[in-house]
Parts: sequence; C-alpha cells; structure tokens
Amino acid sequence: MKRLNSLLMVLVLTIAGLQAQDVEQFSLLEAIAYAQSHSNSIRTAELEVTRAKAEVQEYTAIGIPKLNAGLEYNYYVHLPTQLIPNDAFVIPGFPAPEPGYSETQFGTRNNLTFSLNLNTLVIDGSYFVGLKASKGLMEMTKRQADLTKYDIKHNIVKAYLQVLIAEENKGVLLRNIENVTKMRKETQAFLDNGMVEQLDVDRLDLSLSNLQVELEMLARQTELAYNVLKFQMNYPLEDKIELSNQLDDVLALPDAEDMDGEIAFDRRIETDIMKQTIHLNELNTKRFTMGYLPSLSAFAVHQQVLQRDDLFDGNQPGFFPTTIVGLKLNVPIFDGLDKAAKIKKSKIDVEKFKLQLNDLERSITLQVINARAIYNNATERLASQDKNLALAERILKTTRIKYREGVGSSLEMTQAEQELYRTQANRLNALYELVVAKADLDKALGK
Repeated sequence: MKRLNSLLMVLVLTIAGLQAQDVEQFSLLEAIAYAQSHSNSIRTAELEVTRAKAEVQEYTAIGIPKLNAGLEYNYYVHLPTQLIPNDAFVIPGFPAPEPGYSETQFGTRNNLTFSLNLNTLVIDGSYFVGLKASKGLMEMTKRQADLTKYDIKHNIVKAYLQVLIAEENKGVLLRNIENVTKMRKETQAFLDNGMVEQLDVDRLDLSLSNLQVELEMLARQTELAYNVLKFQMNYPLEDKIELSNQLDDVLALPDAEDMDGEIAFDRRIETDIMKQTIHLNELNTKRFTMGYLPSLSAFAVHQQVLQRDDLFDGNQPGFFPTTIVGLKLNVPIFDGLDKAAKIKKSKIDVEKFKLQLNDLERSITLQVINARAIYNNATERLASQDKNLALAERILKTTRIKYREGVGSSLEMTQAEQELYRTQANRLNALYELVVAKADLDKALGK
C-alpha cells in the first residue's frame, strides 16, 4: 500500500511538473519577436512585399527578348481554286483563246510549317522609367511592412506594461492583506485580554474583506490584461503565459535628446513612405513624358515549310526555309492629347502628396510636443505620488504605534489604512501613465 501511494505521489508530481513546463515565459523582447513572427497583419504585409517583387519581375520581362516556337499543320480537303483569264498567256502564232477564265488549283493538300519568332525591345524611354518606378514601389511596400511591424511592437509594449502594472498592483494588495492579517491577530490578542473592543476586530475584518474583494476583482482584470497581450501576440488565448520582466527592467528613462532635441522627421517610417509616394508620382510624370519619344524594337522570324500531297512520301520536296530579320520603329505623332492629360494628372498628384507630407510633418511635431509634455506631467505626478505614499506609510505606522500603546483608536487606524490604499492606487496609476507616456514618446520620435 505504501509503495502504491509512493507511485501515485511520483505520478502526481510528474504531471504537475509537466503542467508547469507548459506555461511559456516571455520577456518584452521575446513577446515582440513572437508577435512579429505570428501576426497575420505582418504576414499579409510580407505577402504584399513578395507580390511587389513579382510585379517588378513581370514589368522587367517586357524588355527581355522573347522567343516563341510554333508548329502549324493544314490539310486541304479542297485545294483553293484560282480563276485565270484565258488571254493571260497568248502565244504568238497560235490562235487566240476563247474569252473567259480557266479554273486552276495551286498547292499541295498537306502543309506543315515550323516557325521560330524572336522579339525584343531595343529603345523605349517609358519602359526604363517604369522599371525604376516598379522597383521604387517594391521598396515602399517594404517600408509599409516595416510600419506594420512597428505598430505591432508598440501595441505589444503597451499591453505588456499593462500586465506588469496589474501584477504590481496584485503584489501591493497581497502585502496589504498580509499586514492587515498580522494586525488583526494582534488586535484579537488584545481583545482576548480585554484591552480592546470587538468593534476594533470587526473593523479589521471589514478591511480584510474589502481587500479580498479588490484582490478578486484585480485577478479578473489581470486575466483580461493577459488576454489582450496574448491577442496582440497572436498567441493561443486558451494557453497560459508568464512574463519574465519586471517594471524596472523595461522602464527606460528618455535621454536629453529625446526631451529637448530637434524633431527628426526622417526617423518616422510614415515620412519615408510619403516621400517614396512623391518620388513614384514624379517618375510617373517622367514615364508619360517619355511616351512622346519614338520606340524601337527588333524581331527575327525563321520558318521551315513542308508542302506535299503525300505527307510521308520522302521522294517529294522537303522543307523550304524562310528567314526574316527586321526593326520596327514606332513614332508617336498625335494621341488625342491623352498623354498630356495623364502628365497633368500626375503633376497634380505630386503637389497633392507634397501637401500631405507637410501635414504629416506638422502632425509629427504636434505628437512629439504633446508626448514630451505628457511624459513630463507623468514624471511629476509619479514623484508627487511617491512623496504621498511615503507620507501615508509614515502616518499609518505612527497610527499603529499609538493604537498599540492605547493612545489611538481603531477608527484612526482604519482611516490611515484606507488613505494608504488610495495613495497606493494613485501611485500605481501614475506609474502606468508614466510607462505608457514613455512608449508614446518613443513612437512619436520614431525610435
């Protein structure tokens, strides 16, 4: 029986160990890396990059020589009939033929033609400009994918910090419960010795009950925060995760350049995308302009033609070759003002996107100014809440000493505890606002 119990204990411990190993831990950087490798948005952006590469290849193929082979077989059930005037072949010294036409059939019933056709573009200004534009479009698609990755990273940072704040809040509540529980035991001892009233114990029991209720509510909020983080990471919502970083690990202070330096618009991916858009539209204008220039292409055709009444009779004539080599020059003269309208539209697009770039830079300036101000305010508020927390802890400590010495009331102690809890909550809110303000500042600066 003892051996069976031992085996059962080993089995339970083994299962518990396996279950514990199923909980995956993530640092902030690991959470970001996981999200960027599993996000459907990033996968879609990467597919767009791959598609853009295929479009470049497709457009490049326009200027690459193309070779086509063909095989054509014709069997004439009825040979074509030609009408020849009877006087077409007048022979001197012979009587003149009767007026009219003679029916004549030419050709063979079997015709087999094998051909090779080679075509290539030699000179076309709009093609080369378009090739450059297609490569620029691919680069812009890559930058859009980078922007998607950056947005995912920012969302992960905020969700990760929210979980850390919830865990920090839970730790504070547990310490409060521990302190109140200890105080409750001391007060119960005083009650047993007739030194305090039952009311004093009841007040502590109420405080403990309120803290337990708040802890349960916080546990649900923490679970929601974890679910938001797992959703942002595209991690299975039914699986559990643990965070290996603490707040102090990820709370990096901004440097002087971040707070007072000049705004570098080029650090924002959105600026780069807008400049690429302007450049592409300028190339579009140039491409339409190049359409006024002549274009030159070259071609070569080689054919082998077999004509026989009996296709498999080797005594009849064999293949007869035909080879053509040439150039084709296309000179645009008048297109009904089509290209002029396209050039005008593309120039308008360039001016429109330049205005949008100006608006974007003004928007970035506003974002940075506001982010810096919000961060400064959050820093000052946290410093103020740190002072308030130290003061509330000192008040509670003094109140407890007075209570133990019999010169203070349990009501004063309860009020001091409630004030401490409010101050702790305010301090955690200020801390969360600070870390979020730092994340928003980094995004505004394009870091």
